[in-house]
Formats: sequence, C-alpha cells, structure tokens
Amino acid sequence: MIQLQSLAFGPFPEVEPLNRRFTPGHAKLRVTVDTEIHPSLPDQRVLERLVETFPGLGRHECRAPESAPHRPGTGTPILLVEDDSQANQAHLLEHLTLEILGAFDHARRLSGVTCAYVTPPERNDVFVECTEPETGGFAAMLAVDAMNTALADLPLAPVFPDIVRCTRILRQYVSGAWPVARLAGLAGLTVERTERALDYLTRARLVELEDYAMNFSGERHYRFVGACEAA
Repeated sequence: MIQLQSLAFGPFPEVEPLNRRFTPGHAKLRVTVDTEIHPSLPDQRVLERLVETFPGLGRHECRAPESAPHRPGTGTPILLVEDDSQANQAHLLEHLTLEILGAFDHARRLSGVTCAYVTPPERNDVFVECTEPETGGFAAMLAVDAMNTALADLPLAPVFPDIVRCTRILRQYVSGAWPVARLAGLAGLTVERTERALDYLTRARLVELEDYAMNFSGERHYRFVGACEAA
C-alpha cells in the first residue's frame, strides 16, 4: 500500500534540470509517498491495470536516466526500472497524477519527475506541474487511492473514471446546487454511478450535500465547495 506522507506546492527549481520538458518557473506539486517494500503485484501488472482504466497513459512520453536499466511498460511508452518496484510504484503514481490533472484542466502537456530517497528506500518525492494547489492535492489523493486499488488487484473501473468525469464537470460550473440526475446526464452516467462518485467527492470535501428547508422533489442536491480537506 502506498502511503501519502505530505504535499507541498511551489516552483521547486532544483528539480527542473531533471526533466527538460519542465516549463521554467511553472508551479509544481511535491507529493511525498512511501511505497510498498514487498509489492503485492508485479509492476507490469499494475501498469496494465492502470492503462485499462486510464487509456490516456498509453500516450505519455517517458524519459528515464540513461544510467538506470529500464524496460518499456507493456503496450505503453512508460518506462519501468529493472528490479526496483518501489521506484516504479512512485513513477506510475507520477504518470497517473499527471493524467488526472490533464483530464481536470484539459491541459495539453504537463511534466513531472520522480526522485527516490536513499533512506528510507521506500520513500519518494513525486513532482508534477500544476497551477492550483487544491486541484493538485485532490489529483494526487485520487491517484494514490487508484494506485492502491490496482496494487490490491481490485477493480478500478468504473468508479475512478467516473470520479474524474464528475469532478471535471463540477469544476467547470461551480455555481449553484447540482441535482444528481442533472450531473448524471451531463456526465453520461447512470444515477447510481454518479451517486458513487459524489459519495467519494463528499468524503474528500470537494462537494457537500445541500441542506434545503424544503425539498419537494426529494432528490439530493450537491454543491461544489472545493475545500479538499482530505488531501
């Protein structure tokens, strides 16, 4: 299980030489995590699970240090380091966080880099470009949850793509309260799947249930608040 240790937001210019695709001075999120020391699934299988659910990962461009022996992930350009599952888990988290951020903001290109600690060996810093700390924090939290689901060999779909889809819509239209059926229609989802996504977003405190004095329809309404206190 990947454990999220801390989040920090800033320019972090010291990591820009590690990836030439970084935009100089672009704000970044630093996600510090501890990865599994004894992985429950092979790295290739974890990557396959992620790509099955987030096919956009197959279009990522990946660069690894020439000094590190690596191999391409099955069916993707994402590179995995030989015999270093702890680094691979953090690297996959980097790509997944970038994929989620890109989906939220329709960003054409975002860059990142993963830096492993010497000690403790399971600790890694993941740096990803993002504009808003709140959005980055939620994307990282969602990516950690998705990674842990994949590591446990549990289904990622449809709930995680549904969460991303609903969040993207809610962030575009932040005013007013949303009846579940309206959001479901815009997202192209069933009401049941939309409610599951909203339940996650409520626990993450990105949305809250609207408390009306009178509600003749009886349908639940949610309001986007964007606090993301869980992250």
